[in-house]
Amino acid sequence: MSERGPLRKSAGRSTNLGFRQSISVSLTLAVLIILASFGPVWSFSPDDELTARAAVLMDAATGRILYQKEADLRLPPASTTKVVTAILALESGRKLSESLTVSKEATRVPASKLNLRPGQSLSIEELLYGIMLASANDASVVVAEGLAGSVERFAELMTKKAHDVGATNSHFTNPHGLTAPDHYSTAKDLAVLFRHAMRNATFREIVQTKFSSVSTSAVVRKKVVPRRISVRNHNRLLWGFDGAVGGKTGYTHAAQKCFVGAVQRNGVTLIVTILGARDQWGDTKRLIEYGFENYDTLKTPASPAGKSTLNEQQVGVRSDRLTAVTVAPQENTRPKVTDGYILQLASFREKDRAESLSRQISEKGFDAFVEQTVVSWNETAYRVRVGPYPELAAAQETAQEILTKSGHRALILPFQAPRNDQGNPS
Repeated sequence: MSERGPLRKSAGRSTNLGFRQSISVSLTLAVLIILASFGPVWSFSPDDELTARAAVLMDAATGRILYQKEADLRLPPASTTKVVTAILALESGRKLSESLTVSKEATRVPASKLNLRPGQSLSIEELLYGIMLASANDASVVVAEGLAGSVERFAELMTKKAHDVGATNSHFTNPHGLTAPDHYSTAKDLAVLFRHAMRNATFREIVQTKFSSVSTSAVVRKKVVPRRISVRNHNRLLWGFDGAVGGKTGYTHAAQKCFVGAVQRNGVTLIVTILGARDQWGDTKRLIEYGFENYDTLKTPASPAGKSTLNEQQVGVRSDRLTAVTVAPQENTRPKVTDGYILQLASFREKDRAESLSRQISEKGFDAFVEQTVVSWNETAYRVRVGPYPELAAAQETAQEILTKSGHRALILPFQAPRNDQGNPS
């Protein structure tokens, strides 16, 4: 008996411990399942999370800007410049099979390049694959000299072409994008240029190619010596990112990381431009996903009355999980006007922080106000806004003035005044 008693107690303690552990595991799993059913509460906020100095998200079908950050800020575009080089080559009227000869000047341009040699010959098509996949600077110079006689003349044609298609805030001095005085573009202009380029079937085919090879030839001792150079596309989206259809990367110390490209899903094509980024691919992917998740709202400046829009949910709640509801305006809320655009500077959980920022902006001469918003689970957010404005140009001008005077970047959002009429929408 003296031996069995301790054994029974030990077994009882072991059983109780196992039962408590089982209950703990079950409760943990239940909590995880409940949380997973709600999905992520706070979604990607472009203004807060983009590392890029400038960015644009464009609807390729209409050319409408869905999101912009410093869209018209002139910046060095690095090798995204080569989109314009390719446009000129493809629209030059010259046959793609025509051969161009490599000059000494072309071989002296800094990397990245194909390491071409003076006297080699390449077709325009081969050069374009080298330019758009391997970002070859030497191939860019060969195209410029071969089609226009000089880099300077070709750059003039690049600028003219850009202006002709609507990219009027750009100026180019070379065909490759290496940093140079008076060589600049903008996030908006590059989106416009890429949209134009994607109308060309050959351009689309080239930028969607992952791997290729460039054939060259040179005359050595009166014999034609062929050479093949393998090239790999620098666009990482082509490897595993859903719907990627092409793009062009860029990097210099002055420009930092850049990208312009397109992604297509469910019949919708979005063009994205990223300039001056630290996290090139992170910025690009998050902005594209943001665009597709909110496309129906972003593409329409004013939705039918009674339906919530993204500008009613800009506090960061995922629209596919939780619905934001606008509360009655506070005393300092702006009077309502007709449909147009509104500027949003920030969104806070704390009312005092929002009011503090609103006062700062008001002191700079802007009519700022705080708009209170309630999200699910009775959480409240406070948005600092300026406007609204009936025209996009006026909103953009004010956003630039706010940035200049206060250092705060404003998000330009579609705005719709609430309707008081009782009629049913047609």
